Amino acid sequence: MAGKATGYGNLSTARNVFSVNFSTALSSLVRYGAYDNDQTFPALGALTSSGYTIFIGTAGNSNKPMIGLIDTTNAAPSSDWFPASATGGSANPNRLKGLTSYVTQAGAIRDGSSNTRITYNMAVEVPSDATTSSTMSFDLVFFYTYTGAAPDVTHAYNSGTEGSPTWTTITPGSGHQGVVHTRAGSGVGNGFYANIPASSVEKTAEGWIITAAEKAAG
Repeated sequence: MAGKATGYGNLSTARNVFSVNFSTALSSLVRYGAYDNDQTFPALGALTSSGYTIFIGTAGNSNKPMIGLIDTTNAAPSSDWFPASATGGSANPNRLKGLTSYVTQAGAIRDGSSNTRITYNMAVEVPSDATTSSTMSFDLVFFYTYTGAAPDVTHAYNSGTEGSPTWTTITPGSGHQGVVHTRAGSGVGNGFYANIPASSVEKTAEGWIITAAEKAAG
């Protein structure tokens, strides 16, 4: 059943929007990258392709990557956090394109004990010259290292409040669940669609977690 992530979007100062929890200690900070959604889960292949419209942009957004992400593990963001341009390498926040421009988790390495969860927020910038044939799907990928047994990794979204988050599990993969980035007022009964603005650009206002069947039904 579809659910909306509390606090989603560029104008939000929320920390608790999306999270990833690691059951055992990691040996490095987590990096967030994004790639073309052209692989079959869970075999993501070499993860080298970032040529979709959402990564190369259009003339309407000065050919910039359209995915903005901010890691909120260590602190709440300022409102209007979406960066004006991509920063090569790591920055927080950043516009994502493979590991050409990516985000590194803030704070300490997750230790599997007192610090197990990372949190983040994101949005997509839609330009006025995007079309229904623009390739806008992507895989958000989390890079981490560990020593010994692999951790259990749990993806979740906040279906509660910022002050008292309820972490609802996302089951990633083909036929399961994914995040769709939509206009305000989307949701069950209204469809799940981003808005193409009449001019300039517009950031997606809501993030919905839906199944493949719900996506197919609109």
